[in-house]
Amino acid sequence: MKKSFLTWCILIASTATLQAAPVTLDPIVVTATRTATALSQIGSSVTVVTAEEIEEKQQTSVVDVLRSVPGVNLAQTGPTGGAVSVYLRGTDTKHTLVLIDGMEFRDPSGFGGADLSNLTTDNIDRIEIARGSQSVLYGSDAIGGVINIITKKGSKTPQANLTVEGGSYNTFKESAGFSFGGDNVQTSFSVSRTDSDGYSALNEDDGLSEDDGYKNTTVMLNVGAQLTEKFEFKLNLRSTEAKYEYDGSVFDMSTFTFVPKDLDNVQETSERMARLEGTFHLFDDAWTMTLGTSASTYNRLYQTELYGRSEYDGQLTKFDIQNTISIGDNQTVVIGAETEKAEYDNGKNRNTSIYIQDQISLGNFSTAVGLRLDDHEEFGQETTWRIAPTYKFEKTNTRLKASVGKGIKAPTLYQLYSPYGNEDLDAETSFSWDLGIEQALFDKSLIINLTYFFNDIDDYIDFYDNGTPSNYDDDHYSNIKTLETKGVESTIDWYASEYFTINLGYTYTDSKDASNERKARIPLHKGSMGISVYPVDNLTFNTNVIYTSQRDDAAETLGEYTLVNVATSYQINDRFEIFGRVNNLFDEDYEEIAGYGTAGVSGYAGVKLTF
Repeated sequence: MKKSFLTWCILIASTATLQAAPVTLDPIVVTATRTATALSQIGSSVTVVTAEEIEEKQQTSVVDVLRSVPGVNLAQTGPTGGAVSVYLRGTDTKHTLVLIDGMEFRDPSGFGGADLSNLTTDNIDRIEIARGSQSVLYGSDAIGGVINIITKKGSKTPQANLTVEGGSYNTFKESAGFSFGGDNVQTSFSVSRTDSDGYSALNEDDGLSEDDGYKNTTVMLNVGAQLTEKFEFKLNLRSTEAKYEYDGSVFDMSTFTFVPKDLDNVQETSERMARLEGTFHLFDDAWTMTLGTSASTYNRLYQTELYGRSEYDGQLTKFDIQNTISIGDNQTVVIGAETEKAEYDNGKNRNTSIYIQDQISLGNFSTAVGLRLDDHEEFGQETTWRIAPTYKFEKTNTRLKASVGKGIKAPTLYQLYSPYGNEDLDAETSFSWDLGIEQALFDKSLIINLTYFFNDIDDYIDFYDNGTPSNYDDDHYSNIKTLETKGVESTIDWYASEYFTINLGYTYTDSKDASNERKARIPLHKGSMGISVYPVDNLTFNTNVIYTSQRDDAAETLGEYTLVNVATSYQINDRFEIFGRVNNLFDEDYEEIAGYGTAGVSGYAGVKLTF
């Protein structure tokens, strides 16, 4: 007798659960507390994406990784290389702090926040996404949360790898890396090159068909040295050179509107980052003191067909100290200070801050309580605070978690000193809280998470447009709004057996300003599903599904869409692996930003050599 599709699914699931469920580890994370802490002892909502997950899905950019993370929405202007906006829990890109090995990743000459368009996944060990205000530990830019990218460190055993892949849009990528060291010094190095003819940056449905290409070369070096039993230092270097072709628009005087047009515009980007830190281990590691300094430079050069050449330069310089003091086995106090100088062509400012956090763990109860004082050259002093408790009920494997606190966002240099700037701007302030429950079932092989979040931002900075296209004299930035975001994040992770896992995610986000208008590009509903199958040794199949509901963008309503990406890999032997993937399997036609193009069905394949 024929069995229905549902019956087959039940039979497969039943067979899978007959296998021994794998042990689910409690990952150690650092972003939420600045100390290595088990996730089960953290009240914040944190997602950890490992290198193994990234490799299994064959995600080559950080943007691709974040699309499946609960609470995160992204929008990109066209193909790879186009500007990326990040909306964490319905907030702005400027409200999300991005870190790479402890270095702030943001261009001070930009509109605000980090542009992830050129970040590849090469040499990444894991990405930690801490949602909710993290201003107490990280200051401005962290109202929505923190995305912390942690790269791989060196190893004592020499290792090397070489990867080559190619595919749609005449795309080719080559990457290589190696790590080596001894008992006291470890080093890792990686380099990658991407070349793609791309597709039209503006939507081809509007009659625009010229391909817009992309090139990216990224180099990373990490060095760690244990010089004595009580002192170690780390050096992190990163450089990216990228070139992106893009279209534009021309102003139609008859209609007073901008009309999209194929144009030969080029953006060249240079991003360089460096950090050096030394750590002293004192009193049998009861006290560790880390002194660090970091510097980053950003250069954006635009060559446009209509307006000629323009160039923007930004620099960040930072000095910091962090003291981590263990008081017995159940209490850790973090005391730190930092000063950061941001510069770009039209202006500069400095922010100096001190902070303290007390972590306490008593049996099944853990909490982190923090306080911070920021002293900004432009808007003065602001105090932020945060409390993040969690409690676990052992008998039922149930964990309650919560966080509440105040955050700040300083005006960007562009908002202060650009031709549209306003030096009288106040800092944005936020009050946010969340409350969640985590339930583990079936010997922790099934884990369910549900979190409600709320965020209220006052003195929200937005661009004031006088509404007259022929007169821009009154256009400027101003504290003219409030922004309220609230919603629900939920995940279900089922480690059914050593042969099968499934990860489900859903986010409801309601983000509105004072006039009750929904924030542009933020969908009410976002869902994701990841299925990994390991039928035999060394063979992996992965399916990744992303659903996004309707959302508004300017005067348009963008349609809902569902993307299905599939990937497979086979480890032929210890040194040789082949892999392939298909993105947008069903050739979904969609837009992330009104008027901008997106990729159709596309395939890629490659080989990886390890030695």
